[in-house]
Amino acid sequence: LEGPPKEEGADVTRVRAKTMKDGLEGWITVSGNQGSIYLKEGGNTFKVIKDTILTEAFDIEATKEDTRQIKQTTRKLKPGELVEVREWEKKQEGTGLTRMKCKAKADGLVGWVTTVGNTGIKFVEMV
Repeated sequence: LEGPPKEEGADVTRVRAKTMKDGLEGWITVSGNQGSIYLKEGGNTFKVIKDTILTEAFDIEATKEDTRQIKQTTRKLKPGELVEVREWEKKQEGTGLTRMKCKAKADGLVGWVTTVGNTGIKFVEMV
């Protein structure tokens, strides 16, 4: 959101940022006055570690008619496949699933991927 200014007197670098998990905003120390690195730029590439699906819509709760349409517009993602984040993960309230919008590196298809199931099982991990 803002930064990185160097703080006078303390000789530290900070950035104003927003957390992806809960949306909290605040100042984060990037590097300390002794050269310690507290925050570094992360990646946006994830690897599938457990079979999951890529869907057009974020919401996967559906009626029988919608379910038929969802099956026609989904693609199975296999372990080892790579995806790039387009929209960071958020929790779907009705199902308890955590999902994020991604682009499959293999074929460029964009859709929503379940990252964490409602029982805590992880389907993707950061590379």
